Amino acid sequence: MRLWIIAALLLAAAATAQSGGSSDSTFERLAKVDRFAFGGIGYAGVMSQGEKDYKVILSRPSAMADFERLLLIGNSQAKGYALVGIHALDPSRFKELSHSLRDSKEGLLTEKGCIVSHESLVVVLNHIEAGEYSKGK
Repeated sequence: MRLWIIAALLLAAAATAQSGGSSDSTFERLAKVDRFAFGGIGYAGVMSQGEKDYKVILSRPSAMADFERLLLIGNSQAKGYALVGIHALDPSRFKELSHSLRDSKEGLLTEKGCIVSHESLVVVLNHIEAGEYSKGK
C-alpha cells in the first residue's frame, strides 16, 4: 500500500513539474530585465543578458507576438527591447504601436559601454527609429 502511495505522489509531482516546465524563462527574464543595453557593456565589453534574451526571442517563429506581449506586460527596459524587435520585424507596426507612446513620461535604465543612465522612453523611441539598434537583428 505504501509503495502505491509513493508511486502516486511521484506521478503527481512529475505531472506538476511538467505543466510548470512550460513556462518561458527567457521571456520572463526579459520582462523583468534591469537595464536596456545593446553592444558591449561594462569594463569587459560583454553582451548584456537582456540582449542575449532579446536575440533568442527574435529568432523564434513567434517573435512578433512575443514582442507585442512583452510591450504590454514588461517593465520599462523590456518595452525598449520589445520596440527594437517590433521595429526590426515590422517597421509599420512599430510606427503604429509607438505612436501612443510619444507622450509617455516613462523612463528606463540604459547602459552604453560603461555608462549607466536614465533615458525617457521617447528618447529611446527616437534612437530606434534612427536605426541605432539595428545591429540587434
